[in-house]
Amino acid sequence: MDDTAARPKSLKFKEPVIDVAFSPTTNLVASSLITGHVFVHKYDVGSNQRQVRGKPHKKSCRSLCFSGDGSLLYTASKDRSWQAMDVETGAETTRIDAAHEKPLNLIKYVNEQIVATGDEAGCVKLWDVRQKKQAFSYSEHVDYVSDMVFHAPKRHLLATSGDGCLSVYDVRKAKPFQVSANQDDELLSVAVIRGGSKVVVGETDGVMGIFSYGQFGDVTDRFPGHPQSIDSICKLTEDLCVTGSSDGLLRIVQFFPHKLIGVAGDHQALPVEKVVLSHDQQWLASCSHDHTVHFWDIGYIYADEDEDDEASEAAEQKDTNESKEDHELDAQAVAIRISRDVDSDDDEDESEVDIDGCSDAGELRTSEETHPEETQTDVAQPDKPSLDA
Repeated sequence: MDDTAARPKSLKFKEPVIDVAFSPTTNLVASSLITGHVFVHKYDVGSNQRQVRGKPHKKSCRSLCFSGDGSLLYTASKDRSWQAMDVETGAETTRIDAAHEKPLNLIKYVNEQIVATGDEAGCVKLWDVRQKKQAFSYSEHVDYVSDMVFHAPKRHLLATSGDGCLSVYDVRKAKPFQVSANQDDELLSVAVIRGGSKVVVGETDGVMGIFSYGQFGDVTDRFPGHPQSIDSICKLTEDLCVTGSSDGLLRIVQFFPHKLIGVAGDHQALPVEKVVLSHDQQWLASCSHDHTVHFWDIGYIYADEDEDDEASEAAEQKDTNESKEDHELDAQAVAIRISRDVDSDDDEDESEVDIDGCSDAGELRTSEETHPEETQTDVAQPDKPSLDA
């Protein structure tokens, strides 16, 4: 972590910030407050500019997310409502009041047709945003829904809960795909890693539980190391994540092998509520109990990845060139050996030549006169070695 590196200035508010989200397409960041206010800022290293300020909810706005194209901002509130607003104008485009029986904790964009919501009692709902009505409702959890992530290749929505279980839903079906065994601890955050082969969850005791995808009955690995709860997980690459913990630190974590790489940011012992990655993979944004959204430089992670990829490609190209040269030398050696064998054969006495069963020159000439057609058979020449062998 380099505190001297140039980065966007922190966004300071009068009230606590509960959630933060980056636009997936432009340099916009949205923040939700405990008062029900929502802000959208355009961020830059030089300065930040407020684009939208509104109060779509009567009670605290607990969660927000952008649509896939960044044109809409979805928000969910303790007042049991969720809504969508136009990012450019701030105008409300959709609103669902009394969406759940209990206050909402989360809202998650799934695709252009579906958003998912989760509440304090563990209920998860899928909504058809075009028809503006509920599609499916699931009641697998008995405690609050803490986090959700959508795995597009399988069309699975994964949700963690305070009851200690991970639930998986096929967004095309009315019944849950699978629910894990109780992990004997609250599950607070979730991410899909390793090309979709692993799912990692953050727990209150500071342990990261790892499920093998498709085998959601129980964890297949556990990674301890955080001194306090892991409240947020932000995926960087297929092997790296950033965790936000109750001790205020943003840690860079590597999987397979499991180890702590370093610290990306520090909220000075205040619990981290959320950490997210910008669309250009240059910045992290995080919020805590200090009424502030902080920005952290994370671009160096991807610069290192690019350098490693270039070094690997160079090494592979070198090996390919060396292999090609070895094949060429082998081919030349074989050609020389064949040439020597032919010259040696020309120097031998005719009586020792054995062609088509004729053991001496006299038999050969007799054979030619009696069966001239047999002498027209081509003598097979050694195949020239392929350079691509």
